[in-house]
Amino acid sequence: MSGKTIALTEWLNQNEASFKPPVCNKLMFGAGQLKVMFVGGPNIRNDYHLEEGEEISHNTGIPSMTVGDMCLNIIEKGKPKAVLIKEGQIFLLPGKIPHSPQRFANTTGLVIERERRSQEMDCLRYYCQHDHLNNILYERWFHCEDLGSQLAPIIKEYFASEQCKTGKPGKNSIICDPAFQPDEETAVMQPFSLKEWIDSNRDALNNQKELMLFTQTECQLRIATDTTIQCGSDDQEVWIWIYEGSHASLASEESTATLHENDVHLITAGQHCTLTIGVNTVALTVMLKPR
Repeated sequence: MSGKTIALTEWLNQNEASFKPPVCNKLMFGAGQLKVMFVGGPNIRNDYHLEEGEEISHNTGIPSMTVGDMCLNIIEKGKPKAVLIKEGQIFLLPGKIPHSPQRFANTTGLVIERERRSQEMDCLRYYCQHDHLNNILYERWFHCEDLGSQLAPIIKEYFASEQCKTGKPGKNSIICDPAFQPDEETAVMQPFSLKEWIDSNRDALNNQKELMLFTQTECQLRIATDTTIQCGSDDQEVWIWIYEGSHASLASEESTATLHENDVHLITAGQHCTLTIGVNTVALTVMLKPR
């Protein structure tokens, strides 16, 4: 069987210490194209991250795990905005939107992003606080290979800088041309409850067997029930979550595995599997395909 199946609730409990300071996150899958992680708190920050790809955030409502709300500060159409993502809600962040996640104590959330293409650059940016974030105080661009290890030196460099001490831009605030300009045209979606969306679309889901949660996006998030799906791609990975029920199986040429409620599985690039979803069972499949 390609990839690996993980019992999500058990995994969260086993790694609970990783969701607290000083670490505050744990990578579940990250060796390939998809980066699937869980993030905890408290983690209050004033830096903003820019990337070209989309990010999926879901504030988990997994039983036996302490969860809660979070706030994602963004720059939308050139103006600061706080996006409150409540427990159980899902949110798709478009690419090129400056964002700064604010997580509170005893909260846990799922974040999925994709591997960067060779030409793509990320940016860590600090804005001047005294002028409503209209001017850049400090920024550094980098090709992201391991976000966790690459951010720490930049943050350390910033805190030692004159810009941090004075709160005013200086000659070293910007040391290269930007790889891209932030998106100042897109209005982000409102977070919404994943469970409520499924419940309100239950009849359509039972009739059509498959529904797409997002359209015209990099993110291809499919919700399916009582059907069989061919999963896999030559160059993208597929993340599977059995959201409800325990009548599901995943078969490859080598073997067949039974999947239970809150099991997750990653199908690696180049692998192809058959996902069979029974009645009274709902599965989510996630792909992030660069445009």
